[in-house]
Amino acid sequence: MQWLTKLMYGRYGTDALGFFMLILVLILDVIFTFTGWDILYLFSFLLAVWCIWRIFSRNISRRYTENQKFMQVFSPVQNMIISKISGARDLKTHRHFRCPSCKQKIRVPRGRGKIQITCPKCGQEFIKKS
Repeated sequence: MQWLTKLMYGRYGTDALGFFMLILVLILDVIFTFTGWDILYLFSFLLAVWCIWRIFSRNISRRYTENQKFMQVFSPVQNMIISKISGARDLKTHRHFRCPSCKQKIRVPRGRGKIQITCPKCGQEFIKKS
């Protein structure tokens, strides 16, 4: 392991963009396996080479800037996916509503009949069936 530490000294290494690129390479390779489209294989190969080049790059500030730009685009998408997954987990026990005035997402327990919901953000009151 000492040789790997020496090899990576002063180099950028992995980050979220590199991980995303590797996942994309794997997905493209699986699609290529089933379709046989050579353009997917070529694109996958070039993407893998670019990812390895980024890992071994010594221009750390440039790679960091690239990763920050990627995270500005990807973070809202990631947060939306996580929100949808967490909302789907408790569908059996809770209902989700949006406040009619401020659009705040409100979670209430199921099976309580008609209830008056007060928005914690703006104080708007509305009646819904849970």
